[in-house]
Amino acid sequence: MRPWLGLAGLVAAIGCGFEPEGAIPYQLPARFAAWWTATEACSERHAALSEVQFFAVPGSQFACPTGQCVGRWEPGHKIYVAERWIGDELVVRHEMLHELTGGGGHPNPPFGRGCPLTWETWPGPSHPRLTETARSID
Repeated sequence: MRPWLGLAGLVAAIGCGFEPEGAIPYQLPARFAAWWTATEACSERHAALSEVQFFAVPGSQFACPTGQCVGRWEPGHKIYVAERWIGDELVVRHEMLHELTGGGGHPNPPFGRGCPLTWETWPGPSHPRLTETARSID
């Protein structure tokens, strides 16, 4: 086998990106602008909300590279949110923070300290308990 063929396949797979089955674009509710502004303020990072594409994924969770997710940010200004969580401030703002930081992972700060946008640090309304497999907001 030629080593470059393996690398080319890997590059092609990475370039394709992640898109959950059944994801459809949706119009941003007006409250998203306020959530974006609050997330910019706590993170001290700024970007144009108009560049972000939001997608609704059917159900309360969806398969993603880290397991089962309720939300996921992807490079290229894409945010996927399970339909059940579209109106949830924590989930949506968590994904917005990924967009503002431009990366995955949950460095503290800004996740946790600065922007309390994790299940453990969220000061807002309590959330229904999720199973461990479905607690991922990526």
